Amino acid sequence: MEKPTLCSECAGRLFARPASRRQAHSNEGKSQIKPALDGIARIVGNGEGCFICQGALASLPSLVESALSQSRGFEWRTFSVSSSFSRATLMREAEVATHFLPGQYTSLKNSANSKIAEKIAKAAGKKNDQRASDASFEFDFTSKKAAARPMPLYMHGHYVKLARGFCQSRWHCSECGGTGTRAAHFFAEQKRRPFSQSEKRAARLRPSAAADGGAVGCDSCKGSGMNYPSVEEEIGKVLMPLFGAAGCTLHASGREDVDVRCLGNGRPFVAELAAPAKRAADLGAAEKEFGKNENVRAIGLRIVHKNFIDSVCNSHFEKEYEAIVSADRALTAKDAERICALSGARLQQHTPTRVLARRTDMLRERTVYKISAQAIEGGKLKLRILAEAGTYIKEFIHSDDGRTKPSVSSALACRAACDSLDVVAIRDYFLETVND
Repeated sequence: MEKPTLCSECAGRLFARPASRRQAHSNEGKSQIKPALDGIARIVGNGEGCFICQGALASLPSLVESALSQSRGFEWRTFSVSSSFSRATLMREAEVATHFLPGQYTSLKNSANSKIAEKIAKAAGKKNDQRASDASFEFDFTSKKAAARPMPLYMHGHYVKLARGFCQSRWHCSECGGTGTRAAHFFAEQKRRPFSQSEKRAARLRPSAAADGGAVGCDSCKGSGMNYPSVEEEIGKVLMPLFGAAGCTLHASGREDVDVRCLGNGRPFVAELAAPAKRAADLGAAEKEFGKNENVRAIGLRIVHKNFIDSVCNSHFEKEYEAIVSADRALTAKDAERICALSGARLQQHTPTRVLARRTDMLRERTVYKISAQAIEGGKLKLRILAEAGTYIKEFIHSDDGRTKPSVSSALACRAACDSLDVVAIRDYFLETVND
């Protein structure tokens, strides 16, 4: 094979000594590197004649300027850099690199990233941080395109759900696929088979088209596209405009059912804000805005690192509940005493019947650490329960036809029912010790 020609830039990369890379383009640098490359490649000054890069890096200055121009549309203090080259380019580099030991050369991508980061830092006066950046600069040397994008912002806090009928995350209507409308000419077909994705897209017509028979509002969701309003949406309504974000995704420590409130200090969460234009805002004002919401509030807001999501979502916290229990007979103070005897009980819980369609049927062991009960009006009991994370409280009360043992029903020797349930405390003290 004829010796390939290399531009001074690629020739300099073939040596780990920074001085060699910096000086490679100079006559002195060429004279130092040339003997080392003898028998492997020849050095040429023109990048377009380079066997490896074929002049790809010539567009680097203009791409950096393009990316910096895009970055002026959002706030950022730190940045990360990534680059991509064609597969053919990387294969050509690998072919030449086989003549060198590992660590003896710097790859094309690493070299490009280093040069780009240096130029951006100098031009913008910002810091390069590849692990936790505010902005991502991406360079495609194949298509000669560059992009600057704001990285997500992560907001930790606790949400308090004051009203029943709210799910935690967005739950799209299964009837209309989240469109809020249904095309009239699909109705007959829907009886025989589900909508395909293309049909769902076709059904996204203006509600006014109903007059023409083109689309009508979904009967199931009343045109909202959602099965229920969500905590995620309520939090996004405040945080998204505050930071100029394009979206909000909620990451939380467990979830309560739609008909269960979450009171007290609330449930810990991290809100992931997509493409925020701002990275700082008055969080006190945000909490005041949440205070006007009669359904969902957020407290203790603070900006955290992405890793905090793992701390929140993968931790298991004991929880306290308050439940109102009725039965097929009037319940008395004597029954309350029987319930208190369940403190410390180790439960055997099979997957609840109500979620079997989407979860594996398995046996779980959970502990009810403490339970107190008092008789109230209407022949009912008010229970206060402290239980291990992952305990199905409703099933602990009504037994799920014996799939949870022991249960409130078995202790009372009657059929008990959970009339209402609230989470009143989540013991997430551990999060206070996590360094975000």
